Amino acid sequence: MHVKKSELDSVGLVIDDDSEKVNLSRRMTTLLVLISAFGTASRFIARTFMELYAYIINSSATAISLITSLRNLIQMAFQSSFGRLSDKLGRKNLIVVGIFGQGATLLLIPFIRNEWVLVGGIALFSFFIACSTPAFTALLGDLTSHKSIAGLLNFVNLVGAIASLIAMISVGGLSNLGETEYQQYSIILYAAAGLFFITGFVSIFLINPPTEKIEKVSVLSFTPLKENKEFRRFVIIGSIMGFSMSLGWPIFPFVRGEFASAQENTWIWASFSVFMIITLLVIRPFINKMNRKWVLFIGRVTMFYIPLNLAITAFWLQEWWHMAIGAAISGFGNSFYMIGESAYILDQATEKEKGTYTGLFYLFLGVATFLGSLISGVLADVFIPILGQLQTIGLFLFIIAGIRLVSSFGFLFLPSSKT
Repeated sequence: MHVKKSELDSVGLVIDDDSEKVNLSRRMTTLLVLISAFGTASRFIARTFMELYAYIINSSATAISLITSLRNLIQMAFQSSFGRLSDKLGRKNLIVVGIFGQGATLLLIPFIRNEWVLVGGIALFSFFIACSTPAFTALLGDLTSHKSIAGLLNFVNLVGAIASLIAMISVGGLSNLGETEYQQYSIILYAAAGLFFITGFVSIFLINPPTEKIEKVSVLSFTPLKENKEFRRFVIIGSIMGFSMSLGWPIFPFVRGEFASAQENTWIWASFSVFMIITLLVIRPFINKMNRKWVLFIGRVTMFYIPLNLAITAFWLQEWWHMAIGAAISGFGNSFYMIGESAYILDQATEKEKGTYTGLFYLFLGVATFLGSLISGVLADVFIPILGQLQTIGLFLFIIAGIRLVSSFGFLFLPSSKT
């Protein structure tokens, strides 16, 4: 892949005119493009269809809530330890092990037909996500500056969104090879596992950039929360928002799994990717200049519409294309939020502790989303026998929409991040 120096400059990967550094940057840019493409697509498909797979094997709301809550708790709580480990040992090994681990565990998921065994399988999958994610985020921070990190994150997310769109449409077509609903969802998960293995192979060729290593080997440090007031406030507000978001996660599959087929669900999420791509392209020229807290607010204030859209679907408009409208709005909001979240963390982090800051934020986010998902699923199983499944799901969705809307305004209380 030929990469112009001007293009490398735009994402902050060229340090100077020394030919050796430029060549290294070209190699790293190519690897980042491939890892972002295959890795984001595989992770996107896996996350989208795990809960739907749980629904089609007749899992209860409590089991689905455990799947979502444990997934988030494990993959986020362990990021603190793995992030700090990457600060000490470098990024590459953790990225490689984590990606191959995700592929191997996902390959086994379609063999599981028991809801409680599925909870354990997805918990193991989440452990490997925790291994690779903070190391990759910190790697992006190693390769650029505070001034241009949002531009690099925009570039990485754009590549991932384009790849996710292509992958979603492709696996949707492949799913038609299955004769039963179970076979169709299994094919989709197998395809995602294959993409993980491709990503893992590419990541073997990464090179750890020269960075200053931390001296202490402790796997968990709360020092950034004690010493950095702005970061502490961001952790609190982000965790409250995460709790609000997670309340809907065990509920959504009951609508999407009931009123859309496997292929229609791929179309729904393809619309998510289309609007993410459009948004990332539109905001790319000025994203580095935008105030981080407004990026975060825009990214989350729109998320109240998703449960509202699904409530309308459940009660009145039971069509896949209506759910696709909600997914499109989600693509718009997430394109802002994913950039804002990572950029704000890296803005606050010291040069030696990018992985530590990243992992620490996700530790608290993981606990918050664990509680939100679990509470929502358990309450749903309590009220379904009383009110009925459709009425309970619809009522919960309206309440969750309101909670999401109120919580999003917390980001406006953040101080402007340093850039």
